[in-house]
Amino acid sequence: MIVDDDETILYILRRFFIGEGFEVFVAKDGLEAMKRLKAEKLALVLTDIKMPSFSGVDLIKFIRQNMKGIPIVAMTAYPHLYPEKKNGNEVEGYFVKPFDINEMLSSIEKIIGG
Repeated sequence: MIVDDDETILYILRRFFIGEGFEVFVAKDGLEAMKRLKAEKLALVLTDIKMPSFSGVDLIKFIRQNMKGIPIVAMTAYPHLYPEKKNGNEVEGYFVKPFDINEMLSSIEKIIGG
């Protein structure tokens, strides 16, 4: 699942990962992502950090407390807001925008064993 409040990023990432053979769900914020997490069995969550209302940090905390075992990859244009590791809310991958999409793909494939 890809979570980002920027519809352009959602569109680009969704198309790219579908083209690479992934089944992709999208959510425009952390609250929508929480509903998806409860409804779908997901292999990985790729989330933006800075989003209105329910941020990526909030989503990471929710997943770590309630959905153990789901790998998380974070992306942000504001790395100072979320260092790579923070108080038990570590993520398996971390990308600063703008990122190299092929590098992200490689990292995600390693994380999910693909």
